[in-house]
Amino acid sequence: MPSSENPASLQDGPKVLKKPGYSNPAFKAMGIPSLRLPSRNWMIFWTVLTVSVSGIVYDKQQQKKIVKKWCETVQPLSEEKFPVNEVPRKVTVFVAPPPSDYLDTSMSVWRRFIKPVLYSSGVDYEVFTEEKQGPIRAEVAERIRELRRELIKHEEELKHLEDERKIWSRCKRVLSSKFKHTRSSEELDQEMEKVAAEKFKAEFDYKNLLGVYYKSKNRSSKVVAEDALVSNPEMAGGVICIGRGAYKEYIEGVHEGILGPLEPATTTSTRTEADLEETPALPETLSEVVQTEEIDKNSNEGSENSTPGAEAVPPPHENTEDENLKDANVDPETPAKPKPVPKPYISPKDYQSADLPQEFSSPNVVRDLGTGVPALFYQPILVIPMPNLVGFLNIPERIYRYYRKRYLAEEYCKAAASCVLQKVRPFDSTNDLNAAKTEENDWPKKWVQQGMEKDSPWVQELQGDHRVLEKLSVYDPLLIEKE
Repeated sequence: MPSSENPASLQDGPKVLKKPGYSNPAFKAMGIPSLRLPSRNWMIFWTVLTVSVSGIVYDKQQQKKIVKKWCETVQPLSEEKFPVNEVPRKVTVFVAPPPSDYLDTSMSVWRRFIKPVLYSSGVDYEVFTEEKQGPIRAEVAERIRELRRELIKHEEELKHLEDERKIWSRCKRVLSSKFKHTRSSEELDQEMEKVAAEKFKAEFDYKNLLGVYYKSKNRSSKVVAEDALVSNPEMAGGVICIGRGAYKEYIEGVHEGILGPLEPATTTSTRTEADLEETPALPETLSEVVQTEEIDKNSNEGSENSTPGAEAVPPPHENTEDENLKDANVDPETPAKPKPVPKPYISPKDYQSADLPQEFSSPNVVRDLGTGVPALFYQPILVIPMPNLVGFLNIPERIYRYYRKRYLAEEYCKAAASCVLQKVRPFDSTNDLNAAKTEENDWPKKWVQQGMEKDSPWVQELQGDHRVLEKLSVYDPLLIEKE
């Protein structure tokens, strides 16, 4: 018996009826179609996307509010009147990249959270960055060694002047005892007139002859630094170390500059192969080699073609620098090879046995002879931790930290404000040597293992000498809350 069903309907299958959406009589009257909710999968997708984007936007807004709050806190300092002949307070910033990462990671913390607070307060700053281990230590140690050389040279000059003064006073006494002469009143008057004329000539200024002339008291005063006017060295300048590695290098550089020698222990004649790798001698350039060979070749050809009694005159040197580079196959746009980092002048294990230099042994504050600013190691230190977790297996933790950057922003800005407001306390060798040590928990284990094999100072325990540590001080953000 033939089937009554349509074959076309069997092929298409049963029709799926759409669910009626929500509708309102008023909407129907206005011609608005019925509203339908999206499917379950689309609801999950849009919910996750909305929550994720909202979390990022909220965190960014909170970061901006935190930075603005601390900038407004320190802004009154920039509105104070400042003498025109003074240079504002200057902070030195040392920035090091996290292990297995780029310098831009640390610089982003500096630009986004620390720099705005310093800029709003009117404090000047000097930034020193590094791309590898060692430059911060070498820079700090060299600055202190240069100060020591200036102090030694100044003491020698004072001693030389004192010796000359003693010799002159002795000669004066001998001459006065042999040639006694009583000067008359006329001779005294002539001598006084001569002294007055020399004084008038030295102080004479043509500007006083121009009629009405504005004369300021500070017109002849020299430009001085604000840090040089403070009696307490803890109120001068400041040092900010961004990252645990930068802090380690700074502490080691201070010890090397104070306790180490002024010159390296190895000399040119007793250098080892390792020292030569660190400080290679500059070889002769390729352009100089080519020029020397061409001159020798031309002189030899001229001597063969000329008569025995004639003199060989070399051709004039007309090659320019570009031609020399072209002949030598040297690309002028090739970046110069970075200078090698010099080795430390003293090892941390030799700190205790080293003698404190005579120029730093006095209880008085050591200042720069040119500017009068206290030495770098007298200025307080602020350590900014740089937590930087990397690795594929740490993605959940990295996502969690990404949505909570506002708490780091609060910590960074508050620390920068403590530096601006000069909340200083003495250095505690027990705790402050371990400042920002929690950052080392994020360092890649493979990188740490390689550092241990290569004897890297970043992975070693930070050591210090009490004679040096007692000169240091630190900024403490906790002191802001106690006020």
